[in-house]
Amino acid sequence: MSEAEVLQVLQRATVALQPELHLPDLGRYDEQDQPLVDRVVRKYLTDLIRTGWERGWTPADVVQHGRRQLEPGAEPLLVAVIAAEHRAYKPSTIDSRWADQLADLGLQHPFDDLDLTAWAAAEQRIGRYLALDLTLQLAGFLYRLQAMARLFPLPGTAQRATGERAQQSGTDRKMLARVRALLAKAEATEFPDEAEALSGKAQELMAKFSLDHALLDAGPDLDLPDDSGARRIWVETPYVTAKAQLVGVVAHANGCRTVTMDQLAVVTIVGADLDLQLTELLATSLLVQANHAMLASGKHYGIRGESRTRSFRQSFLMAYAQRIGERLEATAERARSAVAEADRDRLLPVLSRREKQVDALFTKLFPETVTRRTRITNGAGWHAGLSAADLAQLDTHRPVTR
Repeated sequence: MSEAEVLQVLQRATVALQPELHLPDLGRYDEQDQPLVDRVVRKYLTDLIRTGWERGWTPADVVQHGRRQLEPGAEPLLVAVIAAEHRAYKPSTIDSRWADQLADLGLQHPFDDLDLTAWAAAEQRIGRYLALDLTLQLAGFLYRLQAMARLFPLPGTAQRATGERAQQSGTDRKMLARVRALLAKAEATEFPDEAEALSGKAQELMAKFSLDHALLDAGPDLDLPDDSGARRIWVETPYVTAKAQLVGVVAHANGCRTVTMDQLAVVTIVGADLDLQLTELLATSLLVQANHAMLASGKHYGIRGESRTRSFRQSFLMAYAQRIGERLEATAERARSAVAEADRDRLLPVLSRREKQVDALFTKLFPETVTRRTRITNGAGWHAGLSAADLAQLDTHRPVTR
């Protein structure tokens, strides 16, 4: 038995629609030489995931997508493969944003190697047969990852310089912590008006901080450094189009642009670094709040007793997104109007320059995009969504009522 023979079995299983049918073949080789099978599996899976990086995927993307496509037991193996693949890179050659995603998955240097036998026994306490079955599932999943826009440099390449951003990170962290605290309260409360008031306060802080940040970065000569980038938000199915629209209006209110891949249920946001962080925080929170409001509206039926719940909820979320977008834009405009008189003449060229930077990166990442119009199919859902969004007390000087 050779490594080439084991590799052929893995390759046949990978391209098959039912990889488990090849499990007996792999099992026969495994009975003869488990260490050899482990070596081939490790190299095969790490090569596949490296191909995923080259197709534009990141660690967070792969794990998020895997949660929707794989059995729950496969995620620990996926994370273990990610760790093993990163053993080949020095920490200095991993982009800081990429490293943040690894840390969120509980992975840090030095990364663990993958020994399938030891992993199954020590980490998961599962049998050998199930470990091999998960291996074939994971291989097929990684093999079918489609190409995406590459947002970060590949691991193994030079890390981007952070410049002055690192010096300002302490202030950034404090503001982000304040925003997170407000949004956590908004998600925890049972009262929609209180939740929306807290979200409005968060947007007010975000807008003001972003403008202050832009003016500070630009300096007296208005030479604004280009820190535009991109990140992805994976939205829960169903109603992907409506939820992506909600992410889009939050992004627009914060100077960002978005692209949606419906088949993957993922929204890519392009914008300045701080605006991206703020947009992700608020959009993620509002998705939770919108879902709570939608579910609270209950199920709906037509005059003949037929279920209209799906169309109602789709229309509800789209109306919610539109009205929230209007209110966020109003909040952002108030923040711009509140800028000190001495800075107003500087603000417009600074914002214009930042918009051009974001547009340039957007065009580079997505040279071909299609603008799609959505259609409302349930008037009751539309009006209910508007009413739910109207509960938002985005004028944070008004008292919160219960």
